[in-house]
Amino acid sequence: MQTSVLSDPPAEMLRDRDPARIVQEIMSRFEGVEIRRRHGARFRFRFYLTGTMAGTSIEALELSVRSFNSLRRAGFSTVGELAEAVAGEENVLGRIRNCGRKSADEIMARLFAYQYEQLKPERRDAYLLETVLLNIDRS
Repeated sequence: MQTSVLSDPPAEMLRDRDPARIVQEIMSRFEGVEIRRRHGARFRFRFYLTGTMAGTSIEALELSVRSFNSLRRAGFSTVGELAEAVAGEENVLGRIRNCGRKSADEIMARLFAYQYEQLKPERRDAYLLETVLLNIDRS
C-alpha cells in the first residue's frame, strides 16, 4: 500500500471563502511551490469529472450567495454544466451578470477544491503536480 507524501488539506480550509487561500493551501502540499497570480492571468486546471460529480448540484460547491445566484440566473444547475462551460470557452464567467472577477475567482477555486476532494487519495498528488505545471510562468 502506497501512502501519500502530501497530507490532505483540512476540510475547514476547503470551506474557506477566500479563493486565493483555497488554491494556495492545496498547492502548498508541494514543498517550495507557490502559485502567484499574474495580472490578467487565470488559474488553470484540468477537469476530471465522473458522472456522479457532473450531476451534482452547484450547491455542493458552497459558493457565496452572489456567486451562486449569478450561476443560477445564467442557467447552471450542476457541476458538470458549469465545468463544461468553463472548460470550453474563455471568460464565460465574465459574461454572466453580477459575476465579477472576485466571483469568477471564487467559482474556479471552488471547482478546483471540489474536484480535488472527489479524487481518490492516490490520484491527488499527480493531479496537484499537473496543476502546478499548467500554471508555471513560462514568460
